[in-house]
Amino acid sequence: MEKNIRNSNHELLRILAMYMIVFIHANMYLFRFVEGGVGTFLNGMVNGICNIGVSCFILISGYYGVRFSVRKFVKMECMMITYSLLETALLYLFVPEQLQGAALLEQLVKSFLPFITRKYWFYSAYVCLFFLSGYIQKFIECLSREAFRKLLLLLLLLFSVFPTLFYFEQIPDNGKGLVQMIMVYMLGRYIRQYRDTKLPKAAGVIFALLWIVNGISHEIPIQFGGIYHHLCKDNSITNLTMAVILFYAFKELKILHRRSDGRNGTVSVIINQAAGYVFAVFALNNSLVAIVMEQLFRHGFQSAGGIWGFMQLAGIVAAILLVCLCIGAVRELVFGGADRRLGVFVERKWERVRL
Repeated sequence: MEKNIRNSNHELLRILAMYMIVFIHANMYLFRFVEGGVGTFLNGMVNGICNIGVSCFILISGYYGVRFSVRKFVKMECMMITYSLLETALLYLFVPEQLQGAALLEQLVKSFLPFITRKYWFYSAYVCLFFLSGYIQKFIECLSREAFRKLLLLLLLLFSVFPTLFYFEQIPDNGKGLVQMIMVYMLGRYIRQYRDTKLPKAAGVIFALLWIVNGISHEIPIQFGGIYHHLCKDNSITNLTMAVILFYAFKELKILHRRSDGRNGTVSVIINQAAGYVFAVFALNNSLVAIVMEQLFRHGFQSAGGIWGFMQLAGIVAAILLVCLCIGAVRELVFGGADRRLGVFVERKWERVRL
């Protein structure tokens, strides 16, 4: 696999994707900030776009490629153990009634084994992708361009188009699993190898229309018996199309330039560093959202209502995202060296076993 230097524009998209993920979790509190018809409109607007966050993240991973290494796996596992233990401590401090007896024990076990226990679905699926990435690349290299295109179309038809149109899924996880992740990753590889082009002029209009369709679908879902169907799912073809358009749009951004000496400017350096701490967001954001909202309303927080109430919620989401990124930065500062030493040690042991 070719070695690719990450574009700061795509690192900025990764941070935006994290913002959308935090917002979709915080959006359940929207109607405590905005009531009535305005709230319904904003609820559809948020749900109509924010579920594309994970797909954007994996498209970027596919575009640049994932390379397995023992050191990186050790680092990721150490990071997630740290974040998970911190999450457990925060939950025990602020909502102790939820962590008593067996519940606390279960939380601790999952904190020390985040990958195996699938405590965070995204992390466990991503690690599986991480393990399989080399084999996926070798498989792709055996395919002609036409065969690769047909395979992707088949995967999209089975696991995205059909669930979007007919509600029923071959993999009943709404796209929150390994099959969806591998499919989107391979789509990113295909874009890199064969479709590294510019957006058509109509892409912005298509994006806006799909956003509207998603929003309407969320607020007026199909309901029939036990069926409750809308398009705002990770595996919806509407969401995936929006993610691809946004990926291309950020690839073409002209706001981040290299300096005359070829090095990244200060803004690009900050963005690249911040994007390196996104796993802290995946691990902590859900619990932090619940804790922050509970504390705000418990202490008499009053929303401004209307669009200003929505802006308050958006600001709280931004603050939670920033806190998560800062926690990631502090953790790297304190434990980064230990992660690297442990990674080198485990890698050496692994090489001996392999020999």
